[in-house]
Amino acid sequence: MKKANLMVTLIALGAVAWAVPAIKVQAATPNAVLTAPQDEPAAQEAEAQTFTGQIMNHDGKYSLQGEDGKTYQLDNQDKAKEFDGKKVKVMGTLDEENMTISVKEIEEAEA
Repeated sequence: MKKANLMVTLIALGAVAWAVPAIKVQAATPNAVLTAPQDEPAAQEAEAQTFTGQIMNHDGKYSLQGEDGKTYQLDNQDKAKEFDGKKVKVMGTLDEENMTISVKEIEEAEA
């Protein structure tokens, strides 16, 4: 009886000792690394929006004084300069944390 228990224990330990290195090797292979799907970055991009208001010059920096009462910084100062003091529509994406619009297009708004 003792020999049978000893034999079963040895077989079980041998099986475990054989399986553990195989598991470690699989975890270390490059194929085990998970990657994000290719289309995921596009899903994270903010959608373009239209903002309306007036382009204002504050100490040489152009911003949009929105009709909603908020002031938005504009990342394209050269384009904004063309519309200084005018009512405009700005198409772009908003970085809410910094209140900055990444400008795609600016056009003069209808009166």
